Amino acid sequence: MKIQQFVVALSMVSLVALNACKKNESALAPVSSKATVEANPRALPAPGRNKVAYYTFDAAPVNQGYKSLVNFTDRANIVIVFEGTLWELADTVNYNSGWMVNSIYNSKKQILDDIQTLRARGVKVLMNVDDAASWSTSTPFTTYNGTSYTYTQFASFINNCVNKVGLDGIALDVEHGAYDNSNYRNMIKELGRYFGPLSSASGSKIYTAAVYSGGEPGPSFRDPALANYMNFVMDMAYFSDNTSRFNYWAATLGNAKVMDGMVHDYNSQASAVSHAQWHPSPDKAGVMVYAANANKAYTDAILGAF
Repeated sequence: MKIQQFVVALSMVSLVALNACKKNESALAPVSSKATVEANPRALPAPGRNKVAYYTFDAAPVNQGYKSLVNFTDRANIVIVFEGTLWELADTVNYNSGWMVNSIYNSKKQILDDIQTLRARGVKVLMNVDDAASWSTSTPFTTYNGTSYTYTQFASFINNCVNKVGLDGIALDVEHGAYDNSNYRNMIKELGRYFGPLSSASGSKIYTAAVYSGGEPGPSFRDPALANYMNFVMDMAYFSDNTSRFNYWAATLGNAKVMDGMVHDYNSQASAVSHAQWHPSPDKAGVMVYAANANKAYTDAILGAF
């Protein structure tokens, strides 16, 4: 069977299974499915060699046309799908944020197909997951039909969605009204059961977060008690000095757990390339480019320099 036909067939099976398990869904149990896209068994990037590129659906191209997930960079070994929600890719019937569209994409099937094309190339593909004010409560998520999930149920639901879509992990975006308390920490740690270095899938599933010092509860991730659940954290204070923001996190987490993010709007290519070529001892986790589909030449220059 050809790869494209195989992916389409799996998508159809997943949709049938999703609908079937929704009919039997209890008020206390997350959606589950026997039909999943198997995780890519390839190893994670070597320590210190994480080259991360965000694909953002609303990125405005700069000196180029719109590009797709499969052609917006030649240099990334980790791609993060940003905007929209993980659950709308896993359940295209009951969830739709309206965000995952641009001149390239007008259907979820196209996105799902391109994710698997990237993974077939050996690129690790993660889905962005926004935190929320509700994460600081005892019920961090409510389903489309009004069922409230505890942190254990929500983490299981996220893991099920990742497996249904066929992804290599998640990347949190930390800045959406939550605050650091026991509920929030329970949520972060529970996700670490399924993704990241302390999980049962430590060799294949990545768990990371984009954070910055001015975005609560971002500073809480300076605490190794939280950050140790993650492969690395990415600083998204693009408007700040590269060295200062790196040191802010590395002071408590160590160099190997931290990378700076770059973006075309704030970071000149020269300064970003210079930072990519900087290798402290021990080395940094890697480098990240946000909205990397805005300009391929910019993105590839930075990731290539690293």
